Amino acid sequence: MGIGVFLLAKFKWVLALLKWTKFGGTLITMMVSLGAYAALYGWKFGVAVVYLIFVHEMGHVLAAKRKGIEVSPAFFIPFMGAFISMKQMPRDAATEAYLAYGGPLAGLISFLPAVALYEWTGEPLWALVVFLGAMINLFNLIPVSPLDGGRIVSVLSTKIWLIGLILLGVYAFISHSPIVIFILIIGAFSWWNRARESYRGGLLGHEKWKLAEFRRELLRWPNLTGTWELKQSLIAQIETARRAEEEGGRGRLIPFLQDEEKLAREQVRMDREFAERMLALLQEWEYEPVQYEDGDPDKPIPSHLLTEEVRKIDEALAGIEEELRRYRTYYEAPASVKWKVLAAYLLLAGVLSVFMLYGHRIMELHR
Repeated sequence: MGIGVFLLAKFKWVLALLKWTKFGGTLITMMVSLGAYAALYGWKFGVAVVYLIFVHEMGHVLAAKRKGIEVSPAFFIPFMGAFISMKQMPRDAATEAYLAYGGPLAGLISFLPAVALYEWTGEPLWALVVFLGAMINLFNLIPVSPLDGGRIVSVLSTKIWLIGLILLGVYAFISHSPIVIFILIIGAFSWWNRARESYRGGLLGHEKWKLAEFRRELLRWPNLTGTWELKQSLIAQIETARRAEEEGGRGRLIPFLQDEEKLAREQVRMDREFAERMLALLQEWEYEPVQYEDGDPDKPIPSHLLTEEVRKIDEALAGIEEELRRYRTYYEAPASVKWKVLAAYLLLAGVLSVFMLYGHRIMELHR
C-alpha cells in the first residue's frame, strides 16, 4: 500500500494518460479488480483470476473482429468478472453464438499452460489456476442468457433457456450467491422478452399499419379543399376508441392465456392515440403560414411541419421493419449449423468438466 501511494503521488500523469487512451478503462478496472482479489485472497490468486478473465474476454474480442463487429474494450468489475459491449447487433443468432463461443474457448486455452507447469513443478498454485479456469468458463456455458451458454444455444432453441433457468435457480437456492441470483434475474428477463416476441410482433404489425395509414393521410392533406369533415371524422374515431376502451375494461390480463384480449385492447388504445396525434397535427398545420417560392402563388413550398412528420414516420417504420425482420429470421439457422453448434458446445463443456475435476483432485491432494 505504501508503494502504491508513492507511485500514485509521483505518477498521477500516468493515470490521466490511461484514462484517455482506448484501453485505459480496461487497465484501470483490471488493476482495481486485482487489488480487490489480492486484498482478500492474496496477490497470486488475484493475478490468476484477472488473467483468466482477461483471456476469456479477449476471446470474445477476437471472435467479434473475425465477424467484423466492433466491440468496446473489456471492463472489469470486482467479484463479478468483466464484460465487453457490442457497438452493433449481430445479423443472426449463429453469429452471436460464434462471438459467445470465443470466450470459453479462449478460456480453455488460457489455463492449458498451467497443466504443463503443474506436471513439471508440482506447485499446487497451478492446480488452482486449472480449476478456476475450468470452473469460470464452465459456469459461463450454463444455457441462460446473458451467459455465453445461453447465447450459444439460442441457435438451437431459446426454449433451452428455461431449462437453464431452472438449473441456475436450484444452484442459487443452494449457494445463496448474490452473483448467481443477479444472473438468474437477468436471465429471467431475457427469457420473458423472448417468449413475448410473438405478442410484441402483433403490436408492431398494427403500429406499422397505423403509421403507413398516417403517412398516406399526410401526403393527401395539401390537396384538401377543407378540413371540417376530416376533423369530425377524427373526433368520431377518438370517441369510438374511448368507448371501446371503457367497455373492454382496464384490469390486468394474464400473459399468454389472454394475449388475444390484451392485443385487441392495445390496438384500440393505439387507434385512439394515432387519431389524437393526427387531430393535433391537423390543428397546428391549419395555422401554419403558407410560404411560396420566389413569392409565386403557383409555387407553394411544402409544409415544413408535414415534411418533418413524414420523416419521423419513415424512421419509425424503418425501425419497426428491422425489429419485425429480427423476430422472423434472427433465430433461423440451417440444420447443419445447429448440429455443429450442438457438437461444439457439448465438446467444450465436456473438456472443461474434465479439467475442473482434474484441478479439484490435485488440490485435494495438496490440502
